[in-house]
Amino acid sequence: MSESSVIRRSIDDFRLSTIRVSDRINDAGDIWKDSKYISLHRQMGELAKASKAVIESGDRTCKSIDNFTVIANERI
Repeated sequence: MSESSVIRRSIDDFRLSTIRVSDRINDAGDIWKDSKYISLHRQMGELAKASKAVIESGDRTCKSIDNFTVIANERI
């Protein structure tokens, strides 16, 4: 298994976890209608932005590793 596929799997797991947390908080919004929920929802938005940055960085890292592997395997 290549380095990028190990990282990609971790990124995908992280992405799914973030989506699950977001979905559960949104589901809780149907029950909670108070200021604590509004605060939690706002914080989840901040977490989502940070998570997106991590995922995008991971994607770029995987592409860089793949490109490096191609270059390293070229024969002169």
